Amino acid sequence: MSPDLQADAKFAFNQYSAGVVADPYTVLDSHRLFAVELLCDGVVTGDDVRESVNGLIADLNIGTAHRKAKRAGLTSVDFKRLSEEV
Repeated sequence: MSPDLQADAKFAFNQYSAGVVADPYTVLDSHRLFAVELLCDGVVTGDDVRESVNGLIADLNIGTAHRKAKRAGLTSVDFKRLSEEV
């Protein structure tokens, strides 16, 4: 995958996990737009875009689950145990 896509996905996730951006869809949309710009410029392939966007979605889902668990008062150990049961 393109280093530009990796860096942007990491930046987007960090913005969400740090609470700078509260809505995961906002960071996802921003990353998708950047990825499409790179695709239109011929810098990346469609597979690169798909891999990057799907990876960010997975990371955001995990981050959102951690936030919900934290609000519910669960510890990391509780969260890990619950996620293994699913």
